[in-house]
Amino acid sequence: MSAATLERVRERIATTAPEETRLRTLLVLAHELLRQRELLGAARAPYERAVAADGGEPVEDYAELVRRIHAVALATLPPGAHVLVISRGDEALFPPGLVATHFPQGPGGVYAGYHPADGDAAVAHLEQCRAEGAEFLLLPATAFWWLDYYGGFLQHLMGRGRVLHHDGHCVIFDLRVER
Repeated sequence: MSAATLERVRERIATTAPEETRLRTLLVLAHELLRQRELLGAARAPYERAVAADGGEPVEDYAELVRRIHAVALATLPPGAHVLVISRGDEALFPPGLVATHFPQGPGGVYAGYHPADGDAAVAHLEQCRAEGAEFLLLPATAFWWLDYYGGFLQHLMGRGRVLHHDGHCVIFDLRVER
């Protein structure tokens, strides 16, 4: 999506009721993911088998997914940026040259070992991390389910920041911008 298209989407979202906003935002992201699936075709197939929310088997070529995420993060984020990574504890997802920490996290940025209980807990934890200096949030393809499962999380992200990058491998939110 172009910057102009994203801005039009944000303007429309700002004028709708909260539940309608959530549904419209999810619809826009779902539409974009479907469009990218059509564009990428067979090349995207390995990523369709990404780690499931219930701890399923990893993609056939997880190393390639990690390589692409690193390339995107390094091309998109400033050197030394503090980025939260929804990682399930896998530090291989941390792009080199950035201050990357787990999300969710425990003391000292270590992986918490569990997911937030609900959308409110996810938002509260994100805001705590933001207050402690987190600037960006990186969701690998293996964590796209968060945007649907944690009600209000995506709406909060769209209202408190902006999407810097999105493709079939990851989404990066800029948490420094507050609307």
